Amino acid sequence: FRMQQFSRIVSTFVFSFALFVSMGHLSVGQDQIPPSDLTLQQIPGYEQSQKIGALTGELARQGRVSKWAWSENGKFFNFTINKERMSLDLSDFSVAAHDPENKDTKRKPRSSGPRKSFVARAKQRTKERSPDGNWNAVYRDFNVWLDPLKGNKTPKIQITKNGNEKVRFGTCCWVYGEELDQDEAMWWSPDGNKLVFYEVDESHMRDYHLTVKNTSLYTKLKTVRYPKAGDANPKVGLWVYDMDSGESKRIEVPSEDPEQYVYNIRFVPDGSALLFNRTNRQQNVLTVFAADLETGQCREVLTETQETWQENSPAMRFLDDSKRFVWGTEANGWLHFQLRHIDGRLLNPLSKVGEYPCKAIVSIDEEAGLFYYTAFSDKNPYNQQLHRAKLDGSEHVRITTSPLNHTFFSISPSNDTVIAVREQFDTPLETVVYSAETGKEVASLAKGNRDAAEQAGLSPPELFSFTADDGETEIWGTLHKPSNFDPNRKYPLIIDVYGGPGTSGISNRYSAANPNCEMGYLIAKIGNRGTIGRGKAFESATYKQLGIPDLDDQAAGVRFLAQRPYVDGDRVGIYGHSYGGYMSALALLRYPEIFDVAVAGAPVTDWKNYDTIYTERYMQTPRENSEGYKAGSCRTHVRNLKGKLLLVHGLVDDNVHPSNTWQLVKQLQTIDKRFDLMIYPGAAHGIPGNYPSLRWEYFYEHLRPDVIPSK
Repeated sequence: FRMQQFSRIVSTFVFSFALFVSMGHLSVGQDQIPPSDLTLQQIPGYEQSQKIGALTGELARQGRVSKWAWSENGKFFNFTINKERMSLDLSDFSVAAHDPENKDTKRKPRSSGPRKSFVARAKQRTKERSPDGNWNAVYRDFNVWLDPLKGNKTPKIQITKNGNEKVRFGTCCWVYGEELDQDEAMWWSPDGNKLVFYEVDESHMRDYHLTVKNTSLYTKLKTVRYPKAGDANPKVGLWVYDMDSGESKRIEVPSEDPEQYVYNIRFVPDGSALLFNRTNRQQNVLTVFAADLETGQCREVLTETQETWQENSPAMRFLDDSKRFVWGTEANGWLHFQLRHIDGRLLNPLSKVGEYPCKAIVSIDEEAGLFYYTAFSDKNPYNQQLHRAKLDGSEHVRITTSPLNHTFFSISPSNDTVIAVREQFDTPLETVVYSAETGKEVASLAKGNRDAAEQAGLSPPELFSFTADDGETEIWGTLHKPSNFDPNRKYPLIIDVYGGPGTSGISNRYSAANPNCEMGYLIAKIGNRGTIGRGKAFESATYKQLGIPDLDDQAAGVRFLAQRPYVDGDRVGIYGHSYGGYMSALALLRYPEIFDVAVAGAPVTDWKNYDTIYTERYMQTPRENSEGYKAGSCRTHVRNLKGKLLLVHGLVDDNVHPSNTWQLVKQLQTIDKRFDLMIYPGAAHGIPGNYPSLRWEYFYEHLRPDVIPSK
């Protein structure tokens, strides 16, 4: 949309057309188009941004090999680079043209299990095929049915008959799907003799209504039972149906809390037991249970407890015997791996416990007795490194030894060589070969071209760090500059933010440029406290105070960068969506002296508006933490608004409800504060179309990057 059209929408919703008469734009020449009339395509630097965007995509692909495979005899690593097939000889680590006799190892076929159908966000799959292909378990009319498949002449079977709109079988609910990733509600045992399914009771819950078809003559309602922080939760149970007897039995899930969460339902690989996770409503105690499907009885496998919140679904990978499994625990404040037994025993630690967190299981070679995992064990806390240990917990080795971020690992069949891609935000990709025994780098297969970025006039990206306001915590950030950057000029600074729990603060992957900088901006991202990958204490810094330490770090990052002569501390913008939208709106309200312009997409303006599972995990309930809810609410700080605020929301957003924006709008109107608003009548939480264009048009209008302030 042109900004003129946008102005008309603003006047319709907030009666603030006069705002555009008195915006106080920096003066421009008569031959220039007034900034409020410019579309994104007319903004100076836009065409250059498109060229830079294409170039950065090309640079991001350099330094990585493709179509790789180990040879059948295990003596070569075959790969393609620059459309040429090459081979790495492991005997001397030389690289030569590929010999056709040196055949690739055939990849193992994927699991032949039933193909899963697509599941919409926050929904559960309505159909599950049996392992033998004879039946579909189907959720229909609030109940579970068995439909015979081709060749099976048995009639349909209705397993449950008491389901209704509020008590349903074979499905679950919105909040489980959205916050616990529960996209299944029916599970076949590996032998196909048992079918486990959910019962969900929402009869005690309130409905939430959204209007749909908002541009039609008559709207319709979309109704969902969406439990808001502190309100009643769904009650969930598990049943098992026996194919031989035709009988259903309730699984006796231990219940210490009537609104506890029961999720992550899966079978032990050999089918000997059903596993599920249970956590209390506060989500600080997690128990994994094993259920006997013949009796319905459950026993505890293990329990994890945290002072703040416990990770709801830690890594749990079984070995071939279906008895031992690798488990991810944060019991000592850092994520590490253990080898445990299904009977509840801790067998031994696997990862080397240190003051750094592990990240992921990479590979387990049971025949060789080796366990590979990644950890953030470098001086830079965002550099992922590959480690290895024996399954008995001995002989720890850090394989990737260079101080860069490592990904895309490939381990030789003999376990003596590892291929990895290494990079950093300011360092191009390189595919390298390490000795798995010593961690020594023995060869380089492909390397990104730093010269290409320099020749294109791109300014080097920067990875920086500073100390948080607590005087102790090191915070890291990334900074992009325009091509042909002039250090003698002052540039507006824009913060790209998400910053919410459960996400990484920044990515330490190579990023040659941010194309949007070409319109005259410096663009930074800051890895605030409350994000993951830096240990439990760093992640829990925002416990019971969302929007406080995390936003404090964003503001401290701006203050740090504003000390540089080329950063214009009087022209600072911030934007984000969802949690990032919340951070953007709150930034203008809590730090009006630092932030001047914000584009806030689908913001949670008050945590009382958001769902139970997410909100209470980090904030407890409003009754338990009233001060935390008040301090972190945008509505608490509305009188501080001085800068330019653009609120963006979809009217059909069933995740962050539009009432979040309506509540903030009402309070701003009540105290006669001017702001801007863009509503998308048919959009849900993700807003398609011209939303990004609108953002950059808004920043151009209010930050004017093409105007160089006088010194």
